[in-house]
Amino acid sequence: MSINSRRQRLTNVQTKFFVLLISLVLLTVSCQANQAQPTPPPHFQRVAEVDLSAQSHDAETVGEFTVAETAVTNIFYTLPNADTPYFDLSLVGPEGEKQVILHSESYRTDASGGGTWEQNLPAGTYRLVLTADSGAGVLSVYWGHP
Repeated sequence: MSINSRRQRLTNVQTKFFVLLISLVLLTVSCQANQAQPTPPPHFQRVAEVDLSAQSHDAETVGEFTVAETAVTNIFYTLPNADTPYFDLSLVGPEGEKQVILHSESYRTDASGGGTWEQNLPAGTYRLVLTADSGAGVLSVYWGHP
């Protein structure tokens, strides 16, 4: 085997190694980006922020907002790294009607924990009501219209 062909093989091996290394770095960055905490749309307003580790909550109003006229309303919540034996977040309307946003027993999330809820709501003032055992995690709730 000539020196030139050895150099060519070595260059090919180095190139393949470099491509593999770059692919692994990009995969690692991509996986970490997927673990990022979700963020609310920019026009949404924060309604509540509750540290679940501070205390348990029993049907406690943690925030409220007013819908001026009947409209599709979105609730966006984040609860990264949560770990609580019981969790219930509900919306109570102006006539006392209750709608469950999230209910779970043995509720756990990773760094990207959170979600959305959407409903056509009539005009009125709405309360966010939380029942949760003490546990890890900070709940942030936002509301807005699409």
